[in-house]
Amino acid sequence: MRGLKGKVAIVTGGARGIGKAIVKRLASEEVKVVVADILGDIAEQTCQEFNDAGYETTAFTVNLREVKEIYALVDYTVQKYGTVDILVNCAGIQIRSAALNFTEEDWDAINDVNIKAQFFAAQAAGKIMLAKGKGSIICISSGTSIRYTSRRSPYNITKAAVNALAGSLGNEWARYGVRVNGVAPGWSATDMVKDGLKMGVIEEDQIIPMVPVKRFMEPSEMADAVCFLASDESTGIIGQMIYVDGGGSLRCIPETNDLAYDE
Repeated sequence: MRGLKGKVAIVTGGARGIGKAIVKRLASEEVKVVVADILGDIAEQTCQEFNDAGYETTAFTVNLREVKEIYALVDYTVQKYGTVDILVNCAGIQIRSAALNFTEEDWDAINDVNIKAQFFAAQAAGKIMLAKGKGSIICISSGTSIRYTSRRSPYNITKAAVNALAGSLGNEWARYGVRVNGVAPGWSATDMVKDGLKMGVIEEDQIIPMVPVKRFMEPSEMADAVCFLASDESTGIIGQMIYVDGGGSLRCIPETNDLAYDE
Protein backbone atom coordinates (compact mmCIF):
# COMPACT_ATOMS: atom_id res chain seq x y z
CA MET A 1 0.00 0.00 0.00
CA ARG A 2 1.16 3.54 -0.75
CA GLY A 3 3.07 5.47 1.88
CA LEU A 4 3.93 2.68 4.31
CA LYS A 5 7.43 1.55 3.41
CA GLY A 6 9.96 2.77 5.94
CA LYS A 7 7.36 4.12 8.38
CA VAL A 8 7.47 3.51 12.14
CA ALA A 9 4.50 2.04 14.01
CA ILE A 10 3.52 1.22 17.56
CA VAL A 11 0.99 -1.56 18.07
CA THR A 12 -0.30 -1.96 21.61
CA GLY A 13 -1.49 -5.44 22.49
CA GLY A 14 0.63 -6.68 19.61
CA ALA A 15 1.94 -9.87 21.19
CA ARG A 16 -0.94 -12.10 20.16
CA GLY A 17 -4.39 -12.30 18.59
CA ILE A 18 -5.58 -9.45 16.39
CA GLY A 19 -2.65 -7.29 17.52
CA LYS A 20 -0.16 -9.86 16.30
CA ALA A 21 -1.92 -10.07 12.94
CA ILE A 22 -1.71 -6.28 12.66
CA VAL A 23 2.01 -6.34 13.45
CA LYS A 24 2.60 -8.94 10.76
CA ARG A 25 0.56 -7.06 8.17
CA LEU A 26 2.32 -3.74 8.78
CA ALA A 27 5.74 -5.38 8.90
CA SER A 28 5.04 -7.06 5.57
CA GLU A 29 4.77 -3.54 4.11
CA GLU A 30 8.29 -2.80 5.44
CA VAL A 31 7.03 -0.81 8.42
CA LYS A 32 9.24 -0.89 11.52
CA VAL A 33 6.95 -2.01 14.34
CA VAL A 34 7.27 -1.69 18.10
CA VAL A 35 5.23 -4.50 19.68
CA ALA A 36 3.98 -3.05 22.97
CA ASP A 37 2.39 -5.47 25.42
CA ILE A 38 2.21 -6.27 29.12
CA LEU A 39 3.01 -9.85 28.11
CA GLY A 40 6.69 -9.12 27.62
CA ASP A 41 7.86 -12.69 27.06
CA ILE A 42 5.18 -13.33 24.45
CA ALA A 43 5.98 -10.02 22.75
CA GLU A 44 9.63 -11.08 22.54
CA GLN A 45 8.61 -14.41 21.01
CA THR A 46 6.37 -12.65 18.48
CA CYS A 47 9.20 -10.32 17.47
CA GLN A 48 11.65 -13.20 17.18
CA GLU A 49 9.20 -15.05 14.93
CA PHE A 50 8.72 -12.05 12.65
CA ASN A 51 12.36 -10.96 12.64
CA ASP A 52 13.39 -14.48 11.64
CA ALA A 53 11.05 -14.04 8.67
CA GLY A 54 12.88 -10.89 7.63
CA TYR A 55 10.68 -8.23 9.24
CA GLU A 56 11.85 -5.48 11.60
CA THR A 57 10.04 -5.52 14.94
CA THR A 58 10.98 -4.65 18.52
CA ALA A 59 9.29 -5.72 21.75
CA PHE A 60 8.49 -3.27 24.55
CA THR A 61 6.93 -4.36 27.82
CA VAL A 62 4.35 -1.83 29.02
CA ASN A 63 1.56 -1.62 31.58
CA LEU A 64 -0.94 0.56 29.77
CA ARG A 65 -2.77 1.34 33.00
CA GLU A 66 0.16 3.61 33.88
CA VAL A 67 0.26 6.79 31.78
CA LYS A 68 3.96 7.29 32.56
CA GLU A 69 4.66 3.92 30.95
CA ILE A 70 2.72 4.97 27.85
CA TYR A 71 4.88 8.06 27.60
CA ALA A 72 7.98 5.88 28.06
CA LEU A 73 6.81 3.66 25.18
CA VAL A 74 6.54 6.60 22.81
CA ASP A 75 9.86 8.05 24.01
CA TYR A 76 11.55 4.68 23.42
CA THR A 77 10.17 4.48 19.88
CA VAL A 78 11.37 7.97 19.03
CA GLN A 79 14.80 7.29 20.49
CA LYS A 80 15.13 4.03 18.55
CA TYR A 81 13.59 4.98 15.21
CA GLY A 82 13.50 8.78 15.24
CA THR A 83 9.74 9.24 15.04
CA VAL A 84 6.28 7.67 15.22
CA ASP A 85 4.19 7.58 12.05
CA ILE A 86 1.48 5.09 12.98
CA LEU A 87 -0.18 4.19 16.27
CA VAL A 88 -2.52 1.22 16.55
CA ASN A 89 -4.38 1.14 19.86
CA CYS A 90 -5.23 -2.55 19.93
CA ALA A 91 -4.78 -3.60 23.58
CA GLY A 92 -7.98 -4.47 25.40
CA ILE A 93 -9.21 -6.58 28.26
CA GLN A 94 -12.44 -8.37 29.02
CA ILE A 95 -14.14 -9.33 32.28
CA ARG A 96 -17.36 -11.30 31.96
CA SER A 97 -19.90 -10.95 34.73
CA ALA A 98 -23.48 -9.90 35.35
CA ALA A 99 -23.75 -6.12 35.63
CA LEU A 100 -24.86 -6.42 39.27
CA ASN A 101 -21.63 -8.24 40.17
CA PHE A 102 -19.03 -5.87 38.71
CA THR A 103 -16.74 -4.30 41.27
CA GLU A 104 -15.11 -0.89 41.21
CA GLU A 105 -11.78 -2.63 40.65
CA ASP A 106 -13.19 -4.44 37.59
CA TRP A 107 -14.58 -1.18 36.23
CA ASP A 108 -11.29 0.66 36.71
CA ALA A 109 -9.23 -2.10 35.09
CA ILE A 110 -11.42 -2.26 31.98
CA ASN A 111 -11.64 1.52 31.63
CA ASP A 112 -7.91 2.03 32.19
CA VAL A 113 -6.87 -0.37 29.43
CA ASN A 114 -9.73 -0.06 26.95
CA ILE A 115 -10.24 3.70 26.78
CA LYS A 116 -7.92 5.68 29.09
CA ALA A 117 -4.81 4.06 27.60
CA GLN A 118 -6.06 4.67 24.07
CA PHE A 119 -6.51 8.37 24.77
CA PHE A 120 -3.12 8.91 26.38
CA ALA A 121 -1.29 6.81 23.80
CA ALA A 122 -2.95 8.89 21.09
CA GLN A 123 -1.99 12.04 22.98
CA ALA A 124 1.67 11.00 23.30
CA ALA A 125 2.02 9.83 19.70
CA GLY A 126 -0.11 12.72 18.50
CA LYS A 127 2.40 15.26 19.79
CA ILE A 128 5.04 13.72 17.52
CA MET A 129 2.72 13.51 14.54
CA LEU A 130 1.25 17.00 14.91
CA ALA A 131 4.71 18.51 15.09
CA LYS A 132 5.57 17.11 11.66
CA GLY A 133 2.09 17.49 10.18
CA LYS A 134 1.46 13.86 9.34
CA GLY A 135 0.46 10.57 10.97
CA SER A 136 -2.24 7.97 11.35
CA ILE A 137 -3.84 6.63 14.52
CA ILE A 138 -6.12 3.60 14.41
CA CYS A 139 -8.22 2.76 17.46
CA ILE A 140 -9.52 -0.80 17.78
CA SER A 141 -13.12 -0.87 18.93
CA SER A 142 -15.63 -3.74 18.70
CA GLY A 143 -18.92 -4.68 17.15
CA THR A 144 -20.27 -4.54 20.70
CA SER A 145 -19.81 -0.77 20.62
CA ILE A 146 -23.17 -0.59 18.84
CA ARG A 147 -24.57 -4.10 19.22
CA TYR A 148 -24.47 -4.79 22.91
CA THR A 149 -24.05 -8.16 24.57
CA SER A 150 -24.92 -9.32 28.07
CA ARG A 151 -22.51 -10.00 30.93
CA ARG A 152 -19.83 -7.55 29.83
CA SER A 153 -21.43 -4.13 30.10
CA PRO A 154 -18.23 -2.21 31.02
CA TYR A 155 -16.53 -3.67 27.94
CA ASN A 156 -19.40 -2.56 25.72
CA ILE A 157 -19.32 0.91 27.27
CA THR A 158 -15.58 1.37 26.78
CA LYS A 159 -15.77 0.24 23.18
CA ALA A 160 -18.56 2.75 22.49
CA ALA A 161 -16.23 5.35 24.00
CA VAL A 162 -13.47 4.27 21.59
CA ASN A 163 -15.79 5.18 18.71
CA ALA A 164 -16.21 8.64 20.23
CA LEU A 165 -12.45 8.91 20.74
CA ALA A 166 -11.74 8.24 17.07
CA GLY A 167 -14.36 10.74 15.98
CA SER A 168 -13.33 13.45 18.44
CA LEU A 169 -9.60 13.30 17.77
CA GLY A 170 -10.22 12.79 14.07
CA ASN A 171 -12.14 16.06 13.99
CA GLU A 172 -9.62 17.96 16.10
CA TRP A 173 -6.43 16.84 14.39
CA ALA A 174 -7.38 16.37 10.73
CA ARG A 175 -6.63 20.01 9.85
CA TYR A 176 -3.06 19.43 11.05
CA GLY A 177 -2.45 16.36 8.93
CA VAL A 178 -3.06 13.67 11.54
CA ARG A 179 -5.80 11.19 10.74
CA VAL A 180 -7.61 9.23 13.47
CA ASN A 181 -9.93 6.37 12.60
CA GLY A 182 -10.93 3.01 13.99
CA VAL A 183 -11.60 -0.62 13.20
CA ALA A 184 -14.38 -2.52 14.96
CA PRO A 185 -13.85 -6.28 14.79
CA GLY A 186 -16.81 -8.60 14.77
CA TRP A 187 -16.78 -12.11 16.18
CA SER A 188 -13.27 -13.36 15.55
CA ALA A 189 -11.61 -16.63 16.53
CA THR A 190 -9.34 -15.03 19.15
CA ASP A 191 -8.47 -16.28 22.63
CA MET A 192 -11.01 -13.82 24.10
CA VAL A 193 -13.87 -15.28 22.07
CA LYS A 194 -12.70 -18.86 22.62
CA ASP A 195 -12.74 -18.23 26.38
CA GLY A 196 -16.33 -17.02 26.13
CA LEU A 197 -17.31 -20.15 24.21
CA LYS A 198 -15.66 -22.39 26.81
CA MET A 199 -17.42 -20.56 29.65
CA GLY A 200 -20.78 -20.89 27.92
CA VAL A 201 -21.26 -17.11 28.03
CA ILE A 202 -21.56 -17.09 24.25
CA GLU A 203 -22.63 -19.91 21.96
CA GLU A 204 -21.53 -20.37 18.38
CA ASP A 205 -24.96 -21.48 17.19
CA GLN A 206 -26.37 -18.18 18.45
CA ILE A 207 -23.67 -16.01 16.93
CA ILE A 208 -23.28 -17.37 13.39
CA PRO A 209 -26.96 -16.88 12.36
CA MET A 210 -26.53 -13.15 13.10
CA VAL A 211 -23.51 -12.86 10.79
CA PRO A 212 -24.47 -12.68 7.10
CA VAL A 213 -21.23 -14.34 5.94
CA LYS A 214 -21.97 -17.22 8.35
CA ARG A 215 -18.49 -17.53 9.85
CA PHE A 216 -16.11 -16.03 12.37
CA MET A 217 -13.79 -13.30 11.14
CA GLU A 218 -10.06 -13.92 10.76
CA PRO A 219 -7.58 -11.62 12.58
CA SER A 220 -5.90 -11.01 9.20
CA GLU A 221 -9.10 -9.34 7.96
CA MET A 222 -8.89 -6.76 10.75
CA ALA A 223 -5.19 -6.32 10.01
CA ASP A 224 -5.92 -5.55 6.35
CA ALA A 225 -8.35 -2.80 7.36
CA VAL A 226 -5.83 -1.32 9.80
CA CYS A 227 -3.11 -1.36 7.14
CA PHE A 228 -5.43 0.46 4.74
CA LEU A 229 -6.20 3.17 7.30
CA ALA A 230 -2.50 3.56 8.08
CA SER A 231 -1.61 4.01 4.42
CA ASP A 232 -1.85 6.92 2.00
CA GLU A 233 -4.70 5.10 0.28
CA SER A 234 -7.15 6.35 2.92
CA THR A 235 -6.17 10.02 3.15
CA GLY A 236 -9.77 11.19 2.83
CA ILE A 237 -11.05 9.04 5.68
CA ILE A 238 -11.30 10.89 9.00
CA GLY A 239 -12.91 9.92 12.29
CA GLN A 240 -14.59 6.82 10.88
CA MET A 241 -15.14 3.38 12.37
CA ILE A 242 -14.87 0.51 9.90
CA TYR A 243 -16.81 -2.58 11.01
CA VAL A 244 -14.98 -5.72 9.92
CA ASP A 245 -17.68 -8.08 11.10
CA GLY A 246 -19.06 -9.97 8.12
CA GLY A 247 -22.13 -7.75 8.15
CA GLY A 248 -22.97 -8.42 11.81
CA SER A 249 -23.41 -4.71 12.57
CA LEU A 250 -26.28 -4.60 10.07
CA ARG A 251 -28.48 -6.14 12.82
CA CYS A 252 -29.75 -8.68 10.33
CA ILE A 253 -32.70 -10.95 11.05
CA PRO A 254 -31.52 -14.45 10.08
CA GLU A 255 -33.45 -16.15 7.30
CA THR A 256 -33.35 -19.80 6.34
CA ASN A 257 -33.04 -19.01 2.64
CA ASP A 258 -32.81 -15.40 1.47
CA LEU A 259 -32.57 -16.53 -2.17
CA ALA A 260 -35.84 -18.45 -2.16
CA TYR A 261 -38.50 -17.16 -4.53
CA ASP A 262 -41.87 -18.18 -5.90
CA GLU A 263 -42.00 -19.16 -9.54
